[in-house]
This record gives sequence, C-alpha cells and structure tokens, in this order.
Amino acid sequence: MESTQTEGRKTRGRKNPDRQEAITQPDVVKDRIDELVKLYSAAGEAQEQFNDAVKTCAEKSGYNASAVRKFVLARAGEKYEEAKKLAAQQMELFDEVGEK
Repeated sequence: MESTQTEGRKTRGRKNPDRQEAITQPDVVKDRIDELVKLYSAAGEAQEQFNDAVKTCAEKSGYNASAVRKFVLARAGEKYEEAKKLAAQQMELFDEVGEK
C-alpha cells in the first residue's frame, strides 16, 4: 500500500499563550474575509498614492526620491534619531574620507 505525503499529517495552527497548538477556527476567517480583502486592496492603493506623492515632492524639491522616501519613513517610524545619526555618520565619511 502506497501512502501519500499528507496522509497522517495534520495542519498546525498558531500556538496559544500556553504554548499549545491553538484550535483553528475557519469561521473566524470566513466572517472577516471580505473586510480583509478590502483592506489589502486599500493598502495597495495607498502605497501607489504614497509613491506618487514622494516622486512629486522629489521633483519639486530637487532631492532624489530615495532620499525623500527614507526621510519620510524615518519621521513616520520610531527610529528617527537612529536614522539621523546614521546619516550624520555617512556625511562625515563622505567629508573626511572622500573619493579615491
């Protein structure tokens, strides 16, 4: 008798706080799938709008879009000071070490 690869295997869900396998509940996903798909689509549209806004801002300001994007992400996140310090260190290297 030949066995298939999935025979005898069960799907595994997330672990609960007691580190035991959680009982999967497909009805929870079924109840929210329309909302999740709508949010995913909206996120994609928002990303496109963000990309267009960064490009427009870069064109009008004279900065590279990459620099504007990195600055916005630093301001929007919790690592602004870390990003600022890294940029300062990079500038120091450009100034002090320079080109070959």
